[in-house]
Amino acid sequence: MHPSSPMRLVAAPPRRLAKLMYRTVVGPPVDDPVRAWHGTARDGLKVLRVLHVGDCGVRRMETSHDLYGPPGYPLFAAERLLRDGVGMEFTHYFAVSFEVLPDMKTLRRHTHLSGEPDIVLVQVGSAYTRRILLPDTRRVHQLRDDVGRRAGRLVFAFYKLLRPCLRLFGRHSAKYTGPEGLERFVDRTQSAWPNAEVVLVAPFRRSPGYPPGEPIAARIEADLQALAASRSGVELFDANEALGRNPALRCVTGYNLNGRGCELVGAQLAGWILAHDWFQAISGIFQ
Repeated sequence: MHPSSPMRLVAAPPRRLAKLMYRTVVGPPVDDPVRAWHGTARDGLKVLRVLHVGDCGVRRMETSHDLYGPPGYPLFAAERLLRDGVGMEFTHYFAVSFEVLPDMKTLRRHTHLSGEPDIVLVQVGSAYTRRILLPDTRRVHQLRDDVGRRAGRLVFAFYKLLRPCLRLFGRHSAKYTGPEGLERFVDRTQSAWPNAEVVLVAPFRRSPGYPPGEPIAARIEADLQALAASRSGVELFDANEALGRNPALRCVTGYNLNGRGCELVGAQLAGWILAHDWFQAISGIFQ
């Protein structure tokens, strides 16, 4: 019997019935391709072990927001590094704000690399400038993503109506109180993995940006720059000059990058890595 057949729906208890009806409307659950992607490393290549700690900016999103979108700019960076005989091992830990960055016990448990990371990409901060109307909960995110996935390119028309409402009635999903949580995380990471290069990824600027969020974004960028300048072994990677505010490089949210945007940032990141003196000295690079 098909899961959504009439007989199955009638026989199901209320909660099961609601779930079946929901899935009939929005489609089946999807797998997470970022969790499944472990990079490009293989025998005969140098190995660069990369840990990404951060938000959904790691994913490629062509139309709507999608927490199960495929790998974004790290995949394009990995493909570019292959030209120089460098394979990438990759793993990702999801965190949306400085206040929820993990302790090392938790991070180690979720880091699936063949050894200690050579680069830790920390991409956190966009939540402080994101405007919302509905409660910022897991179920709301799921509903938004499932419906958006089903709607396809129709979401662009919907966002033309949504953006004025966000501008007038929206609120920021998180309050920015300073970089202290990030500073503690960087200190923990450098203490646990002293040979790793910590790379702070500047949040992509929103297109369009909402006026109340612009001073917050500027403050975050300044705090990231100051943190990178104050620590040895900490760098800032900022792709915003190349991205600009071009909506053609982003999905409908105005933050997350589509394929064109991911390719641009991935190529820049790969070149940025290859140009740094520490690249050849990274522990394990010649394994």
